[in-house]
Amino acid sequence: MLDNLLNSVRRGAGRVQRRGEEVAQVARLRLEVFQLTRELDLLYARLGRSYHAGADVGILQGIRDDIRRVDDEIGARERLMRELGGDHPESGEAAPEHPTDLLPAARQPDPELGPRVVVVTTTPGTEPTIPDAMPRPHEKE
Repeated sequence: MLDNLLNSVRRGAGRVQRRGEEVAQVARLRLEVFQLTRELDLLYARLGRSYHAGADVGILQGIRDDIRRVDDEIGARERLMRELGGDHPESGEAAPEHPTDLLPAARQPDPELGPRVVVVTTTPGTEPTIPDAMPRPHEKE
């Protein structure tokens, strides 16, 4: 009887240790996603400044490639967080159903506005047909 009790305590301690490691890993991944999201915001700002400054299409495409790379890194970390923090009966926590569920409330997309990320493809030598948020400097209002 004492052996059974000791074995069940060992199994319980092992489960607690594994869950603690998973929680720590998820916390590290959340920090990385936060940092990558800040980097993504900076890249979008750089893209906007470059576009409005009339930068060459090659420069704009380089920034778009960086945005795509960072976005892919965020997606990979969010998938790993879902795998690590998946359904655990002992925690009562369910994995988020959509990657944006992991974002802070301020970063949640507005369902009325549609998806947050827009992929723009252009042919070489053309400008994307995205309406400007502000008039361009050379246009009169």
